[in-house]
Amino acid sequence: MSSVASSSAAPGVEHGPDDARGPVLEVRNLKKYFPIKTGVLSRVTGYVKAVDDVSFEIYPGETFALVGESGCGKSTTGQVLLRLLQATDGTVLFRGEDVFAAGGERMRRLRKQMQIVFQDPYSALNPRMTVGAAIREILRVHDLAHGREAYEKAQEVLVRCGLEASHAGRYPHEFSGGQRQRVVIARALALEPSFIVADEPISALDVSIQSQIINLLEDLQGEFGLTYLFISHDLSVVKHMADRVGVMYLGKLVEVAEKHEFYQEALHPYSQALLSAVPVSDPLVKKKRIILTGDVPSPANPPPGCPFHPRCPHAMEVCSRVVPRLRVTETGRYAACHLVHPPE
Repeated sequence: MSSVASSSAAPGVEHGPDDARGPVLEVRNLKKYFPIKTGVLSRVTGYVKAVDDVSFEIYPGETFALVGESGCGKSTTGQVLLRLLQATDGTVLFRGEDVFAAGGERMRRLRKQMQIVFQDPYSALNPRMTVGAAIREILRVHDLAHGREAYEKAQEVLVRCGLEASHAGRYPHEFSGGQRQRVVIARALALEPSFIVADEPISALDVSIQSQIINLLEDLQGEFGLTYLFISHDLSVVKHMADRVGVMYLGKLVEVAEKHEFYQEALHPYSQALLSAVPVSDPLVKKKRIILTGDVPSPANPPPGCPFHPRCPHAMEVCSRVVPRLRVTETGRYAACHLVHPPE
């Protein structure tokens, strides 16, 4: 499903043609800085810029994938969107409503619509509660079902996610990793949300199980019209799952593109390096690997200018001075790179 950013989107990003549907989620200039405290008095001596001025939109029914190396800020972005972490700055609008300004009953209503599936399904579940009780609890908290009705609904969502009704009486340790992830998905689905953050939902699972969970997420999306923010470092999975791809590096969004355009010809040098590392199934296809030199800089002390320039094989003098903005190209793609958008 194709979509391009609308003119009502985040300030600081240039946009293409309007999308009549309007975004489900608008992220504008989002920042999340973690303070660095040192000394006996724990004075703040600096900040880890985990998410640094990130803006994007997600449209109804689509899967927007955030990709990048570990530590680039993609999981932090997902948690800040849902207010599991407090944002340092920026705005998140869900169907036009300011998530960060919502409180009390308004936030409860939003939480029913915005759910998350965590990377580690075991730590996401209470080991002292049966999975059925865990689902019934959130139904009770949100006043969606009580008593027998809640019990039956818990069984219903477990069955819909590929488990059995009798599994509601089991504890998390009695399930395999793949089954536990199905439980976590069922718990999120029980509130009938419209938007789900899937934070590395298959990275902790065996390869043989990963495709089953991906198929389940796709089936649920088609059945219930769900919108996903899919966070992953596995570009092979993203190619199968996503509609659009956003690439993060050192807390910043460096490229946004439709999936087919991205995999056919990435614009940003970092994106090109990531794609060069994706294995191909055909042994006759020779693929040139782009090896990046140096290590990822510390988010506590990012380099001046473009954060990628110390490792970029195409870096120019201007790259060390001027931070490139995420801007739209003539073809409607977005990149934060002086090679794509030469400085004036």
